[in-house]
Amino acid sequence: MKILNLIHVMVAQAFYSWALREINPLHPDVPRIMLRRMELADKANRVFG
Repeated sequence: MKILNLIHVMVAQAFYSWALREINPLHPDVPRIMLRRMELADKANRVFG
């Protein structure tokens, strides 16, 4: 199960990184994407920790 969580976090982080590169910086979803990236980083720290 831990491996599936790790794979999920890695894929999601890659997606959100791509989304931030492609999206207009003034788009209303940018703060939500940034918040989700921070949540995923915390989750990745918990998985590795």
